[in-house]
Amino acid sequence: MIEQSKSKRQEIKQNMRGGQGDVVITHITNNEILGENCRLFAQITVKPGDSIGEHQHLGEREIFYFLQGQGIVVDNGRESEIGPGDVMVTPDQGSHSVYNNGQEDLIFMALILNENA
Repeated sequence: MIEQSKSKRQEIKQNMRGGQGDVVITHITNNEILGENCRLFAQITVKPGDSIGEHQHLGEREIFYFLQGQGIVVDNGRESEIGPGDVMVTPDQGSHSVYNNGQEDLIFMALILNENA
């Protein structure tokens, strides 16, 4: 099965999870294809100065793979600088946030897996 890029669904979240500005979520595929063990597979774009607020994951884990830009993440209370090629894993019961402190879009892939998968 092939899904053409023009078929991807895009949504804009304002002040996502209490963050600043708009975050663009480009869904890579739909929930039917992802199945019951995966809640999200998407490309996330955070503009300079914008952010995703701190939030906790319960019953699931989230993996970010950073593709472009620079930013600061808070991973379970620990602040770190991130850039292309970096990976952040937020386990069940963990919390995180993302802030784009760079001059270009911060782009990363996000995968949310059910913990019982």
